[in-house]
Amino acid sequence: MDSVSQVYDKNKMHGVVDKLYFCQYDRQNEINDRISSRNIPSAPLQPFYYQVPVSTKYGYMPILDQSKPITVPLNNYPVFNPHKTFNPGNNMAPFSGFANNVNVESVLRSQFFGLQDCEQSQYVPSSRSDLYNVYVPPKPVKQPYPDLFKKEIFDHYNPNPNNLGNSFFNNSTRNDNMDIVPDEEKQYCAN
Repeated sequence: MDSVSQVYDKNKMHGVVDKLYFCQYDRQNEINDRISSRNIPSAPLQPFYYQVPVSTKYGYMPILDQSKPITVPLNNYPVFNPHKTFNPGNNMAPFSGFANNVNVESVLRSQFFGLQDCEQSQYVPSSRSDLYNVYVPPKPVKQPYPDLFKKEIFDHYNPNPNNLGNSFFNNSTRNDNMDIVPDEEKQYCAN
């Protein structure tokens, strides 16, 4: 009777690797860390507290508020600014950022001017606005290919050495080509 290893060796397919290879493990970890860091805000965000309303439908004579008073003091958070604090969410940013920029939104929606045909009724952002100038924070990385942006200097090349066809119109290049004397004949005529 054959042992298990002998049966395994007989059934082993030629050319099939029976090992596990880890490739680009460091790069994969770096990408995973960068993706994971996009789920964490860059600074503590002001939480949104929702107070549950008091039920009045099934209560008899709900004169007294049954909710307990808050005893824990609230922390002070700075006003939310998307340029300074990264918010990993998509639609529920802290309210303080919106409340301090109501006038900015009103200007963007042109609510200060009535419906009219003058140029003040249209909002045109400045050319220095972040709509046109995107600031990407630099990430210092050593250039692995130093010759990538090297300017090469080549010898001067004249694609038209016989100075043919310089006019805008009436360039008879067929006749001009017939008048060209090859270099061998030039040397022969010079002797």
